[in-house]
Amino acid sequence: MPRPSPCPETPFERISRLISLLVLAPLLFILSLPVAVDLPHRADLGFTASNLVVRSVEAGGPAAAAGMEPGQHIVAVAGQPTHHESAFYAARARLRPHAPITISVAAPGAPVRHMELRPVRIAQADLIHAYSLWVAGLAFLLIGWWVLWRRPDPVARNFHFLCLVFAFFLLDIPDHPDLDYMQFKQYLRALLQLLMPAFFLRFLIQFPSTGAPWRRTQRRYRILLLPGVVLFVASAGLEAFGRPPATDRIEDLVNLLSVFYALGYFVAGLAIFGRRVLRRERPIQQTKLKVVLVGLVGGLVPFLVATVVANVVPGTPLPYWQYLSLSLLLVPVSFALAIMRYGALDTRFVVRIGLVYGSLTLLVVLIYFVVVGLVGNLMARMFGAETWPVLVAIAAGSGLVIMPLRNQVQIWIDRTFYPSRRADRRAINALAERLTGLIEPGAVVRTIEGRLCELYRPEGFALFLPTPSPGAGFAARVGGCSELGTPPTDVFLAADSTLALLLDRLRRPVFREEIEDHMLATGADAESLQLLTRLRLALLVPLITGNRLLGIMGFGPKSSGDLYSQDDLANLKNLAVQAASIVESRQLYQASLERKRLETELEVARDIQANLLPDKPLDFASYRICGHNEPCRMVGGDYFDYFTLENDDLIFAIADVSGKGIPAALMMTSVRVAFRQEALPGVSPRDLMTRLNAVVTALGSQGHFICFFCGVLTPSTGLLRFCNAGMEQPVLFRPRSRYRQVLKKGGPVLGVSPEAVYREGAIGLCPGDRLFLYTDGLTEERNEQDEFLDAPRLLDVVEAHIDDVPETLLGKVFAHVQAFGGSNRSDDRTAILLEISDL
Repeated sequence: MPRPSPCPETPFERISRLISLLVLAPLLFILSLPVAVDLPHRADLGFTASNLVVRSVEAGGPAAAAGMEPGQHIVAVAGQPTHHESAFYAARARLRPHAPITISVAAPGAPVRHMELRPVRIAQADLIHAYSLWVAGLAFLLIGWWVLWRRPDPVARNFHFLCLVFAFFLLDIPDHPDLDYMQFKQYLRALLQLLMPAFFLRFLIQFPSTGAPWRRTQRRYRILLLPGVVLFVASAGLEAFGRPPATDRIEDLVNLLSVFYALGYFVAGLAIFGRRVLRRERPIQQTKLKVVLVGLVGGLVPFLVATVVANVVPGTPLPYWQYLSLSLLLVPVSFALAIMRYGALDTRFVVRIGLVYGSLTLLVVLIYFVVVGLVGNLMARMFGAETWPVLVAIAAGSGLVIMPLRNQVQIWIDRTFYPSRRADRRAINALAERLTGLIEPGAVVRTIEGRLCELYRPEGFALFLPTPSPGAGFAARVGGCSELGTPPTDVFLAADSTLALLLDRLRRPVFREEIEDHMLATGADAESLQLLTRLRLALLVPLITGNRLLGIMGFGPKSSGDLYSQDDLANLKNLAVQAASIVESRQLYQASLERKRLETELEVARDIQANLLPDKPLDFASYRICGHNEPCRMVGGDYFDYFTLENDDLIFAIADVSGKGIPAALMMTSVRVAFRQEALPGVSPRDLMTRLNAVVTALGSQGHFICFFCGVLTPSTGLLRFCNAGMEQPVLFRPRSRYRQVLKKGGPVLGVSPEAVYREGAIGLCPGDRLFLYTDGLTEERNEQDEFLDAPRLLDVVEAHIDDVPETLLGKVFAHVQAFGGSNRSDDRTAILLEISDL
């Protein structure tokens, strides 16, 4: 059965998404910059107009001084006739910003009047209002870009388009004297205005789920765009004819239809949204919609109130009206939070996030005022220096301290307001530590079930683990965690079932609602549907080890009626990472004992250790990586690992534990668990190495130190970040130039000192590059003449076969070492080869 994919992209959708992300959004941002820079110098004429009709005149402004009145029709600017709005804005763009401007107006039944207006600088309140709109537009643009970059599904595409439209209107692009340019701009504004209701309705039909069968209803959603396209063609045709009197009635009809079309679509979208908010049978979705509802009310109401008051009662003082546009930031933030966050958006989580970023913002603002107000003014008084260098320094410093500052603020808020959050995390960590001391698989399972039932009080719990038959599926004994629970029953889930394949692909805690949406999109087998219905599981947490699904933890609804929070999901995901390795190693140990009772303990340990290392290469379009290990005894202390993170980065490592045999192998297993736990998306090799050093130091194994190298490759950019803790220096071969480069930046071996400091290196990789990593067991092999193979000879062998596929090359290298040293091995041998194919 194929792996489920809720909404695969078509080639057209992939290309259009890349064009929007890499061309349209950056282009809109670049075009908006001149407008933002020019805002302080913008000229204010003291009136507003729409469709060449004066709507309002500011009392005491230039227009009022010249005698302009509302209702007058603008017929010319600087002697240039204005048959349509494009001509009006093009004529204004030809003039200098603050030069006097002659505007010709006409009222019904009155002759044309020529008025000379002397522009004034924009008022401070209006300037703040304009910048507030620009900042809100930039937020729409960036958040829409980020959502589409992370999620290429219909919900993200429609959200991105809506964000682009709002950003286009809020950011604005500069005017130009060229009439064709201005007409194109006006047509584009009209088209976006007419398409926005259709995309708004499409978005709310799909939001917040990504699992509906979009392919089967795609044609229906395209039909929603048809009225907007027809109305645009009609209005553009009327505009092209210059609006002769004969078309006035047609134009009024088109405008009326446009209003009814937009109103109908918006009302339909809000009705769908309101209906989903009230659906109690989907509580996870309901929490997201409530967050969005708060964002819509908090973001739109202040802005709309200020806009209505300004248009209906011009000149009415409204406190802090110029800042109210910033409330629009809540709209894209709330939607993005609901789209990107999986699971329930509980009030506690949202409030906590608000406290963290609100406190961080206040702290940054306070630092700004202190530095600019005190340091800047002091420099100005004492040295006559300007304050802009201080602003530049603040901007540069913010980029360096913002993440550490956020972490400290988050820790302080958790300690002050959310002590239970830290207690839950400590309880999960204590459970993970307790599991490491258990050997019997049954004891591990009983401990996991008992402790999780105490912590979360689910109505039912199931731990699915592999059956004795490899690849057959997963079995679980399902029972209740409370007195209300059902009697224990045995359940089986096939490895190729839709549910198992879906969890193997997602590899994160998944709510039942989301699983149902995915199954609705791809179709599900009867077994998966029956399992969900029969067990009433509310949350499924996959246990992933290596590159495969080891098991599943299933939780029923909480007995209290509460939903599983974002903190619950994060804690369970961390536990699953640690428990998977522990359960796997204990199961492998037990299985090996049962199969080979007469074999020695070393043979069992060898099987366990072999299963802890990657058993096959990782092969992607941009790279291929493989590794090989040969212990000198039944088990050894060498280690290598590689896997992909959730953000598609490749992380790989190679290590050499001092010593040999069982002690080194046990140390290696502990390091592997710690490495898997700390290898999270976005982690830097330097920070990871610092944490591993703390773990190794805390183990306190006398005389055992670990050489360790870690690298993180970002395939989209070809950037390799690395940190070398005393490991043999990896060698980068660039076949085109026949140039070797070693990667040495890092620090001391792990376990020497808890205060060890590590540095991080970075290098760009190109197609054809090959990175060779190895342990000293390959170079310290001796021949019959007691000569070492040494690094230069080894690298010459690698370079001689550099054009072979990675697996073949490693095979030839190990064969050469074996032939050089004979049958007696003095140390464990391990190597990794990373080949860059196409970036």
